[in-house]
Amino acid sequence: MEFGELLKQFLIDLQSLFRTQTKNLNITLPQIILISSIPTDGIDMTSLSQRLGVDNSTLTRLIGVLIRNQIVIKNKNPLDGRSVIVTLTEYGEKLYSKIEVEIDQFGSDLYHKIPVEDQEEVKEILFNLHWTISKHRLNMNK
Repeated sequence: MEFGELLKQFLIDLQSLFRTQTKNLNITLPQIILISSIPTDGIDMTSLSQRLGVDNSTLTRLIGVLIRNQIVIKNKNPLDGRSVIVTLTEYGEKLYSKIEVEIDQFGSDLYHKIPVEDQEEVKEILFNLHWTISKHRLNMNK
């Protein structure tokens, strides 16, 4: 199997596992990813759309659902009235904490299914893959 095919299959499998692991939260995977991408002090919409790799209209639609569900709020940026800051509500912060617990448990369960002698190597490979992807994304935005 070629590397691109492996990445695609890895993404499909990981999404499927995430959906299964977090189904009790009653939110979609894109909502989970979005909630997990909002720092505690908030983030402007442009930075958030770049972080997630989605266009503004897609992000606006996703944010609208989270606003209706009282998970996030939008406010004008006090430093730049043209931009909007997205912040988690108190309920959103609690939901974020639940998401983190579910993901940590999911990660721990998977990690412990890896043979002990391979665990650190797998962690290092995933770290290096993440680093490589992050650098690639930065170079794409130049």
